[in-house]
Amino acid sequence: MAEDNLPDALLVREAIKMEKLFVDVHTVTDGEQAINFVVRSENDAAAPCPDLLVLDLNLPRRDGFEVLRHVRTSEKFRNIPVLIVTSSDAPTDRVQAQSLGARYFRKPASYEDFLKIGPALRQILTDNGLL
Repeated sequence: MAEDNLPDALLVREAIKMEKLFVDVHTVTDGEQAINFVVRSENDAAAPCPDLLVLDLNLPRRDGFEVLRHVRTSEKFRNIPVLIVTSSDAPTDRVQAQSLGARYFRKPASYEDFLKIGPALRQILTDNGLL
């Protein structure tokens, strides 16, 4: 997960737990760290290898779309499922995410609605044969 907002990262983790998704979650807090995580996973067999990327758009150092474009050019990770998690409701962001093969989850204002990310993640994992 690439998320610079600690409360949002904690909510994603809580939603995963509530959905009973028994997955390891590795969190980075900026776009540069996210790209480095992917590069390390590509080059080091001992490094954690993500099955799914949860990606905020508004990351420091490199934005989420820059990270996503890097992932899509990676031989190893070009087909990894990606869920964009953002406060942006801009149609251009949705279109760009879709054009890069990512699903989109708009961060809602309420706690209860934010936890709906759990079922969304379950669906993505199921659709990709990861559950």
